[in-house]
Order: sequence, then structure tokens, then C-alpha cells
Amino acid sequence: MAPSARSPLSYPAFRVLWLAGIVTFLGSFVQNVGEAWLMMDLTKSPLPVAMLATSFVGCSLFMMLPAGVLADRRDRRSVAMVSQIVQAAAALSMAALSYTHHITPAALVIGVGVLGIGMALGAPAWAALVPELVPLDLVAEAVALNSVAFNIARAIGPAIGGIVLARFGATSAFLINAATFGAVMIALSMHRGDSPTPARGSMRPIASTFSAPWQQVTGPGELRPTFVAMFGFSFGAGMFYALTPAFGKDTLGATPLAYGVMIGAMGGGAVLGASIMKRLRERMPPRVLVTATMATFALFVVIVSRVSSLPTAMVLLVPAGVGWLGSFSSLQALVQIWAPAAQRARVVALYQMAHLATWALASALGGLLADHFGIRFAMLFGGLLCAAAAASTWRMGLPPSFLGSAAAVRATD
Repeated sequence: MAPSARSPLSYPAFRVLWLAGIVTFLGSFVQNVGEAWLMMDLTKSPLPVAMLATSFVGCSLFMMLPAGVLADRRDRRSVAMVSQIVQAAAALSMAALSYTHHITPAALVIGVGVLGIGMALGAPAWAALVPELVPLDLVAEAVALNSVAFNIARAIGPAIGGIVLARFGATSAFLINAATFGAVMIALSMHRGDSPTPARGSMRPIASTFSAPWQQVTGPGELRPTFVAMFGFSFGAGMFYALTPAFGKDTLGATPLAYGVMIGAMGGGAVLGASIMKRLRERMPPRVLVTATMATFALFVVIVSRVSSLPTAMVLLVPAGVGWLGSFSSLQALVQIWAPAAQRARVVALYQMAHLATWALASALGGLLADHFGIRFAMLFGGLLCAAAAASTWRMGLPPSFLGSAAAVRATD
């Protein structure tokens, strides 16, 4: 994707961090394939596999809001750097346990939880950096490009993970993930545009610092409907995503490589969707666009839950990926655009915390439903929840634009 004069990629600081993000996301997906497959080998049950997602997002949940406070009170680049170190250490520890044959289901769950803590530590700082790296009118596109980076990795990372798993085993998948965090450390060390740290006298008490973003979200402003829309969609999407390893391996009989390609198909669809989202955002108000993308994802998830052919599932996951990208990137862009600049990291942290809490509950519920009623039923249920979220979003409404005058004023508060 070549940068244009009006692209976030034309700004060097954003471009370097974006490329580094692709590298570390690739490592994460390589490890995801290895850890999920290893857990299936150790336990022979879809529930412990779903619990990997629950561990990751559950541990992230408790770190996210404190990390947002930290990112609003300290240099965001340094906070992001520490988060990469924590994640690299966790991946290396899991590699050592796997290599020495001391890895257990509990060790996998704990290791993934530490990765979640490290991710949460840096996520608000990373997101809050975006409006400092590009002009305000390019924030929505920059958020979408960050989603593209994630989904480029999701398109090819699982396939790479399948190859690594088949040829070298799970230990190599963990080592590759640990190495990729170095790319972000290098990129962050090159970025010298440190975020301004509040003056000593402007530091508010901790209690007030934590309560401010809650007031923004629960008040009558533009952020509340965005959060509500995210809750509904994340619950259904989280159930579906947590069950895809068991669905691919047990239901469709996928090999490690085929499973990686299947997951990659959804990421490929998300990359395809990103290429049209900019034009759609210019033509559609947020309510119409987000409702449409949620409904698209829901429709194809429901269909995928009924198929028995692996190639058919791969094809259907492409449009599902379009709906996934359109929904999540649009909602996150609205939060980053409409949140007051002085509270942006905390509001983003609260958004991510709420998203992760929903994801953790959805993963656990999906695993329980799969154990009691079957994987297909649980995936179907997740798709129907996404359809309900689309209908709710249409009735409820969202902020009026991806860049309105009100948003510009709020961003300078």
C-alpha cells in the first residue's frame, strides 16, 4: 500500500511504527497457532483452547485502565517500550518450557496471561500516539491502517505459523514471537517526538484521574453509543473467534497448514475491506456504515457455522473479515476522534478494557456452549448475537461523523 500525499503513511514516524506493528502482529499470530494447537494436543478439549483467549483478555482487562492513566501522565513512547519487553520475556519463557518439555496447560494459560498484561500496558499509549503522529483529519484512516497492519498479519501469520508448527514445533513459534517484539523496540527508539508530560502542578489526584473517562462514557455525549455498540458486537465476535481453532481442527479436520490458511482468509478479507473503508466513510454516516459491516460479519459467521467443507469455510471467511475490519476499526476511530485530547489515552484504555472484558466473557461462554451443545451451535449463537448488535446500533445511532467540527473542538480541549 503505497503512501500518498494525504495518507498517514506519508508521515515517517507513523510509517515506521506501522511497519513494526506488522512484524510484531505476525509474531503474535505465529504463536497463536502454536499455542492453540499445543493446547489441543495436551487436553483434547475445545474449552481449554477457548480459555487461552479468556486468559489473554482477562489479564489485559485489569491492566488496561491503569495503563491509560500512565500513558496520560508519562512519556507514551517509554510506556510502549516497557510493554514490548514484558511480552518478549513471556514468549521466551514459554519457549524455554516447551523446549524442555515442561509445558503444561496451566503454564500455557499463565504465559498467555502475561502476554496480555504486556499488551495492555502498551495499548493505550500506542493508540493515543496516533493523533500526535498524523493530522486530525487522517486519524480515522490511520486507525484503519493499524487494523490493516493487524489483518495483513492475520492473513499470512497463521499460514506461517502452520508451516512453523508442522516443520519445527511450537517452541519455534514462541521464539519467533519473542524476536518480533524487537522490531517495535527499534521503531520506538527512532521516534523522538515524545508525548508532552503534564506539568507537575497540573497532575490531578489519582481518584479523579480514573473517574474522568467514566464520566465521558456514561454522560450524554457521543461516546456512550459507541461503547454500547462495541459491547454487543464484541460479545458475538469473541465467541466465534475463540472457537475457530477447535472448529478448524476437530469439525473440519484441518491440518496445521490448512488451519493457518483458514484463519488467514479472514485476515485477507479484512485487508480487502480496508481498501474500501475510506471511500465508504466519505459516503456513509457512522451509523449506516457500522450497522452494515456488523450485519455482513454476522451473516457470514452464521453461514460458516453450518458448512462442512474447509475450502468453503475459507471462502466465506473473506467477507466475514471485511465486516470484522469495518466494524472494529470504525468504532475505535470514533473513540479516538471524539475523546478529549487531555483524556484520550484513558478513554481509549477504558474502551479497550470494556472490549477485552466482553471478549473474555464471550470466549468462556463460547467454550462452555461448545462443550455442552457443540462447536457449530456456539458459533451460530455468536453470529446471531452480532446480528442483534447490528440492529441495536441502527436504532441507537453513533456520533454524526468520522470528522466533524465538534470532534475537532473536542480534540483540542
